[in-house]
Amino acid sequence: MGISILQVGAGIRGRHWAQFVKDHPDVECVALVEPDAASLQQARDIVGPQCRTFASLDEALATVQVDAALIVSPSSTHAAVSTRCLDAGLNVMVEKPLAVTVADGRRLLERARAVGKQVIVAENYRFWPAERTILRLLREQFLGKLDNAVMIDRRHQPSRVEGPWFGQIEYPQLQEIATHHFDSLRGFFGSRPQSIHVRVWNPPWTDYRHGANTEAHVDFGHMQVQYLGTLLSHRYGFSLWIEGEKGVLWTNRKFVFWRPGGSRWFRPIRNDKVPPGDEKPYPKGGTTSLLNSLRDAVQSGKRAETRGEDNIWTVAMVEAGKLSDRERRTVDLAEIYPDPIPDSVKG
Repeated sequence: MGISILQVGAGIRGRHWAQFVKDHPDVECVALVEPDAASLQQARDIVGPQCRTFASLDEALATVQVDAALIVSPSSTHAAVSTRCLDAGLNVMVEKPLAVTVADGRRLLERARAVGKQVIVAENYRFWPAERTILRLLREQFLGKLDNAVMIDRRHQPSRVEGPWFGQIEYPQLQEIATHHFDSLRGFFGSRPQSIHVRVWNPPWTDYRHGANTEAHVDFGHMQVQYLGTLLSHRYGFSLWIEGEKGVLWTNRKFVFWRPGGSRWFRPIRNDKVPPGDEKPYPKGGTTSLLNSLRDAVQSGKRAETRGEDNIWTVAMVEAGKLSDRERRTVDLAEIYPDPIPDSVKG
């Protein structure tokens, strides 16, 4: 038995999600909300006539009965739209970020706790095969004690690729892209970072108003992480190098290799199996597990791996990073999120 959802947002990523939902056997989109007429028409071609479409969220909530909401609206609206759907009695899955600020995220999660519903964040990178493989190996202490990691993400992503809004906001790379990477790092290393130091800048050929590049140093207490992310490289490329007492793990997010201590050569490691669809490249990769987690939250109350109570620590990292860049100092996470909210869903 499946679940029915209301989707809010039909921009580029929203139309991706409309197709993912259509392909999932246990999730049906029965209503879609999008105020932009052109985007709404493009989405209609995907969802088909059985899915009702609306220009207003309030009208949709007053008209249809659904089990959950999928929020794919602009980042600045995530907290408000998610809260409105919680108030309508729905479990929610929201595209990253959970919220733009910790304060907004905390209010959202407090509301979820009050109404007994769950907020899940669509952090699809966590479910890619290479990331599942790295996560399993680290949980098994494959490298022994960890010392440091270096993550580099290079993208050829001019602002026009995502639409004019992307080039006009502050901290586009940090808020919209590094948030994925920070979330993955937290998942890998199984702890909450103690502090972060961030610097953002624009390359000379930028078409972004602010912050196309981000450099960060993250102190996890038991290990240190260096991060570099750019939206304006000349080609795409990803690298994660993790150093431990027994050797090195490396991935380009497609393949995983390890080099034992004392060896000159890297050896391939077979990726773990994942649910069908999660092995696909962007934009689909990882979305099967996310929709499964929304289904399970509705049907059994199972806590999602990317539930909001966990993901708000990623929001805190991004907010601390912005403060660090503005004030040119290292920022403790406790300064941004001093009183963590408890999990709202037991399972």
